[in-house]
Parts: sequence; structure tokens; C-alpha cells
Amino acid sequence: MNLAMLTSQIPLIELGVITSFVLMHFARTFLGLSQSSIAGTFFIVVCTILLLLPFNSLGAPWSLPLVAYVRGVTGELSVITMMLILFTWSSWPSCRLSNTTPIVIALLSILFYPFALGFTMFDPYGWGYGSAIFVSIVMVVALVLFFAKQSWEALIISLAVIAWSIHWHESNNLWDYLLDPFLAIWAITLSIRWIVWGRPEPHTYSAWDIDSSVLARRKQGKIFS
Repeated sequence: MNLAMLTSQIPLIELGVITSFVLMHFARTFLGLSQSSIAGTFFIVVCTILLLLPFNSLGAPWSLPLVAYVRGVTGELSVITMMLILFTWSSWPSCRLSNTTPIVIALLSILFYPFALGFTMFDPYGWGYGSAIFVSIVMVVALVLFFAKQSWEALIISLAVIAWSIHWHESNNLWDYLLDPFLAIWAITLSIRWIVWGRPEPHTYSAWDIDSSVLARRKQGKIFS
């Protein structure tokens, strides 16, 4: 396999790994899979290989690997969504978000998607095609978050901008690296849950939930924990 072929397979490999993490989370939740790092790593490796196997060469009726059909349904996830999955549905210590982050994402999604889908003449999606002002605003937001002790949010936004700058995905629009429908649905759902039932106590949180003690840990010098 030459470099060009390997590069073309990166999106499938990436989605295969992310899908494996999601499946591992559900296996741990509903099937009681071991929480150890060794068991989790083994599950991720085996599951990713199975998702990437060319089943058509084995006589199966599918002409593409299974992960290609997953990609046909989900598309390419944003970098922020992938980072959240990797760090919260793995065996590593979870990197928690601040209390306001899901609400901000939910409000941004509610404001962004109606305009981007053409319900009005105003289209903010066009800003993502290399607008220097929009890129500068995103980087300023990352800097503000970093100095506000929300370094996890600053990190994933910075990684999204870096991925966009090197054209890591097929899309040339920065919005696709920052936001996707799955991230929007998660943020809106969590925000509604907070409004209806209130915010849970920190010790009851699980993956993708919010740890209100994040600022206290920042003051202790644990920048990304």
C-alpha cells in the first residue's frame, strides 16, 4: 500500500477507531465488559480490525468494509466529537468539560443550523471556508478559554483548527471540524435534562457528563485531567 492509498484510508481508520470506542462503552455498560485498560485496548484493536476488513473478498455480499457503511450514515464526525469520545469513553482518566460548555454548544447549534440549512438569507456556514476573521475569532475563543482555566476546551478547539488547516478531513469548512449534528444533539439533550431535573452531583457523573469540580483541579495544577 503506497502513501496515497494509505492517506485515502485515514477517514475509515479514524471512524473505525471511534466506532470501536462507542461499542466498547456500550459493551461495558450493558454487557459488563471489564473496565481494565488491557481489556479495553484488546476490544478496540479487534473491533477496529473487524470494521476495516474487506468482507467482499471473504465472500460476503458487502462491497465495502463495514465502517464505510457507518460513515455513509454518520458522515465525518467533528474533531471535538471525536476527542470527547476518545477521552471519555476510554480507560484513560476522563477529561471533563466545564459546566457551561454543553449549554454554549446547544445555543450555538440552535442558532447555527437553521441558518446553515437555508431557512434565512444569512449563511454563517460560508465563514468556515477560510474566513480570516472567523478563524481569528475561534482562536481568540480558545485563548480566552485557556486563560479562564478551561484548558480542555481550549485544547480540543485548537486541535480542530489545526486539523482544518492541514485538511485532515475531506471538508474544507472549519465548521465541520468544530460542530456536527451528533454533538449538537448531545449538548441540547444534556441542557434540557439539566433544566428539567437539575444538574447531578459531581460524584454521580459518567462519560460525557460534566464535572463541576474541574476548576478546583485546575488550581491544583492538573491542567488536562
